[in-house]
Amino acid sequence: MATSRHNIHRTFARSGRQVEGEGVLRMLLLAFSLALPLATLAYLKIYDMRLGYEMKEIQEMIRKEEELSRTLELERSRLSRVEVVQKWATEKGFVPAKATNVVRRPFTPEDQKVAKLRPVSSV
Repeated sequence: MATSRHNIHRTFARSGRQVEGEGVLRMLLLAFSLALPLATLAYLKIYDMRLGYEMKEIQEMIRKEEELSRTLELERSRLSRVEVVQKWATEKGFVPAKATNVVRRPFTPEDQKVAKLRPVSSV
């Protein structure tokens, strides 16, 4: 009879440990099932913030490129107007008011020698 009591006590202890193990396992599964969506949500939020910063940088680059493009278009249109005016003025025989408008290339050493040989009187 002593052995049967001992066996009964042992089976109750095993079943108690098994119930405790199942409870711990269920708690771990519950914690994991709650943590996984929260971790996914946190990952997506961080990814969204990072994409937002990259989009701001890209939009800033696009804005700078558009500004540069507008500046270049303005310079090109101004340059073409100046060329048209200069062409019309040379056709009509007008002399530019500034000597810098006539010079289309930088002075070379030969130009400097010619300037020394033929000095121009300033009137």
